[in-house]
Amino acid sequence: MKKESSTNSANDTILQNYCNAHKILSKISGRWKVSILFALNENILSYSDFKTVLPSSITDRILAKQLKELQEAELIENNKDKTKSEYFLTETGKKVLSLLQFINELDFN
Repeated sequence: MKKESSTNSANDTILQNYCNAHKILSKISGRWKVSILFALNENILSYSDFKTVLPSSITDRILAKQLKELQEAELIENNKDKTKSEYFLTETGKKVLSLLQFINELDFN
């Protein structure tokens, strides 16, 4: 937890209020979120599909948490019925993924 009186906290507040890029980055920062978005590129995946396409080091608890946070950020949706649960990108999620793909193509070496 950050101290509210710290310089970092003040900078974070300014960025949150004025910088849309910061808001987007804060929604996709976190363990495995970018990998989840890339996995959903033109794919609809079930929970068990994620367990096969993502590295085995991701735990069920972390995967569930990251999926929930991406849903809350309205970047992915979960279509549930009685027999299956499928995840897919929202329109906003597709736009964010396009930005990530562009960033991925940049060469900073």
